[in-house]
Amino acid sequence: MTECLLNIDLGELPGEDEQLYTLAHVANIACGGHAGDDASMRRALELCARHGTRAGVHPSYEDREGFGRQALDVTPEVLRSQVAGQCARLARLAVGQGVPVRYAKPHGALYHAANASPALARAVVEGVVEALGRSITVIGPGAGALRDAAREAGLDYAREGFADRGTRTDGTLIPRGQPGAVLTEPARARENAVRLATGGAVDTLCVHGDTPGAVELAREVRSTLDALALPSEPLGDGALRLTLPEGLERRAAHDALCALPGVVDAVIAEEHACVYFDPDAPPDEPRLALARLLRAPAPTDLRPPTTIRVCYDGPDLEAVATRAGLTVEAVTKLHTAREYTVRCVGFLPGFAYLGEVDTRIAAPRLATPRTRVPALAVGIAGGRTGVYPFASPGGWNLIGTALDFTAFTPEQGALLRLGDRVRFERVE
Repeated sequence: MTECLLNIDLGELPGEDEQLYTLAHVANIACGGHAGDDASMRRALELCARHGTRAGVHPSYEDREGFGRQALDVTPEVLRSQVAGQCARLARLAVGQGVPVRYAKPHGALYHAANASPALARAVVEGVVEALGRSITVIGPGAGALRDAAREAGLDYAREGFADRGTRTDGTLIPRGQPGAVLTEPARARENAVRLATGGAVDTLCVHGDTPGAVELAREVRSTLDALALPSEPLGDGALRLTLPEGLERRAAHDALCALPGVVDAVIAEEHACVYFDPDAPPDEPRLALARLLRAPAPTDLRPPTTIRVCYDGPDLEAVATRAGLTVEAVTKLHTAREYTVRCVGFLPGFAYLGEVDTRIAAPRLATPRTRVPALAVGIAGGRTGVYPFASPGGWNLIGTALDFTAFTPEQGALLRLGDRVRFERVE
């Protein structure tokens, strides 16, 4: 599945929540037809620049009183001029903010009227091109006159679905004002997002900035789309490898994946999760379990840090210091100064990969691994540090020895779990 973008109609209301710009991939900015003025457009563009949001123009019938929601009897020639004027107004302000305008989406009644009329669709597209050129992606319905006009003009086109709107059985939108037309429950918006984004018929989903609870709806949809965009690779009939998003709390990811019906186990590594399941009862969509974590607050029930006492007597300590251009004493201080987090547990039972070490003492694995590393040796490899639970081969740079520490027992399993915090304490 290619990435499905979240677009949000913005710049329409006073006191608009800035969070909407952090959640949108594309901001469709009202440019004076149905709403918006120079001040609101300038603020919207500033927020796009601040949050890396892609800017789009949102032209409309010139109907501020009716918010552009009623079709007007306007000739194609007049409509082209109106659209071009609105787009040019935003474009001039965008130059001052250094924000390129790369998207165009008609608003309200014009969206539907242009899609039903080839003449109006051409007028809209020609007005957009007149003001913005041809490096524009038009956002509109999956099929119809607007799509055809955009493609005839050589413009890219993004097929749109609506996460916060109800649909009839034939797939058309329920008209505003009728029951079920506007969805305000995040769970319903999530269901819509999953159905539309995985159906293969849309390239972008919309949340309207003026929908009640728009921030929560947008957060729900964005986290769902982010999760569905994660690479996923089958490993035979009973396993699936997922790429984990940066910043996701690893223990919570493990627990959420293991809780899915049909899942037998989940193994969390540095960048991936491997989900094992019954081939006869595969889980519906494991990535959606991660979507719930992306919008959840950070866990507050963390265990207190584990302190590991260390004698810094490792055979590679001096080499690490020389590589860093530091003294042995400085390396020791930098290693003990940080609180580390368990990023994953592997390659031996109880071996916790702890990150991140101070970049000044990060060191690559040894070119030739040792055939035997003693149990409880403390090492550094790249940006990770850790303690060998048992004697084994290994290529980490050994800087010390842990004292009075047991990493694994058959009865309790690994002492350190995903997400646990660890500190090292120097012992002379």
